[in-house]
Amino acid sequence: MERVLPLLTAEELAELEKLGHTIHRSAGHPFFLEGEHGDFALLIRKGHVKAMRGRPPRIIDIRGPGQIVGEMAVIRTKPRMASIVAFDDVEALYLPGGRWLQFLYDHPRAMHALLAMTDDMADRATMKNVESELAIEQQLAKRLIELADSGLGETAAEGTVVLRLSQQDLAALIGAKKLDSVKKVIGRLKGAGIIGTGRQVITVLRPSALREVANGDLTVN
Repeated sequence: MERVLPLLTAEELAELEKLGHTIHRSAGHPFFLEGEHGDFALLIRKGHVKAMRGRPPRIIDIRGPGQIVGEMAVIRTKPRMASIVAFDDVEALYLPGGRWLQFLYDHPRAMHALLAMTDDMADRATMKNVESELAIEQQLAKRLIELADSGLGETAAEGTVVLRLSQQDLAALIGAKKLDSVKKVIGRLKGAGIIGTGRQVITVLRPSALREVANGDLTVN
């Protein structure tokens, strides 16, 4: 989804780089956990992270390069609302809370862009709540297309897209309570030749057909 403003200009990014330091996490390792005190923010440089909330944890969003995470706990001085866990190998810029806040005060354009980004995320969260009433098949298709379009996947031969996530991850992303229901739908999509599966991998074989399922124009049996 496009934003009205870029989050950071080249000049702002160069200045922000001077305020923090680089940290790395490998897949499955957390940057911080829900409920912790929030005294820093992160700018994702490379890789993707998943925002997880609740018990058991549910994936509520996936963020990628150029996005800020952990910023609201610093701004609101409240505990973290979600855990941020590396989805793959991630490089991030660690921004101490005080320096991050001062940067925003000194750069109103960046503050404006951050507010636009936050509103965009709220809109997406609302849309997901609305879509939770859709059939699991359509919900899964929408999330797979969303992930593929976000750059999380690896483009392979003939336009196929490889997504390195498990069926459990996908179930958590749509908030499905029963993994068996998700597995059945994945099996139907696989049987129709729309996706392929492997260990911790889902391959979108026919993106156009998957978009039809996502839009409600195609149902697989």
